[in-house]
Amino acid sequence: MLMRPLRSHRLTLLAAGALLASPLLGGCGFNYQTDQVNVISAGINERSGDVDVLGAVVIAGQDDLGLFVATLVNTSEEPVTFEALQATDEIGPLEETAGTEIPAGGQANLFQTGGIPVEGAFKAGDFVTVSLSFDSGQTSTLEINVVTACRQYSLDKLTELELPQGETAAGTETEATETEPTESTESESTESEEGAEGHSDEAEPGPYSCEPASPVEHGGEGAEEGGTGEAPGEEQAE
Repeated sequence: MLMRPLRSHRLTLLAAGALLASPLLGGCGFNYQTDQVNVISAGINERSGDVDVLGAVVIAGQDDLGLFVATLVNTSEEPVTFEALQATDEIGPLEETAGTEIPAGGQANLFQTGGIPVEGAFKAGDFVTVSLSFDSGQTSTLEINVVTACRQYSLDKLTELELPQGETAAGTETEATETEPTESTESESTESEEGAEGHSDEAEPGPYSCEPASPVEHGGEGAEEGGTGEAPGEEQAE
């Protein structure tokens, strides 16, 4: 006779718990993290205006020169023209930017149109501030990173891109000064040649090289010659 009241009481408690839990579950809203746009990229994204600036970077092959590239996506129902990359304190265009029309609901991919050559005071690994202006009145200002032309930014993959080239020390002519050899200069050159014998002829890759740096070798002369195999404090038996 007691089983039926206990069962009905348990069902009542379960129903009450479900009613209490439903407002808590509904309080999460509809803006779930899994519904957010997620672009996996080394570049920087800016979505505050009608034109989204996606994957923006500066690809550089040397200090102070590079290419600004990004994908511009027009989310409005009217065509928009990308007018210019405006100069900032850190970076500016090498030449006047030609207007690029972005159709309604379309995009302009600067990776495929050659990018915008830029100059400034930057090097690989830096972050610089760029500002893009559109005829709709939108101005997108964002801080983007300077990357090398390696891996996904390799020019072998991005065949439409060509990095701007500046003057290098290798291209300038220098006059060599002739001096008579002396005993001191001869001894210094001999010492430098002897000191260079133990070093590799291959130069370490520079900051814009896509080659990995050589591993650091540990150990001194004793490690190269080999030890006696004795533990510290032990003497070799005669």
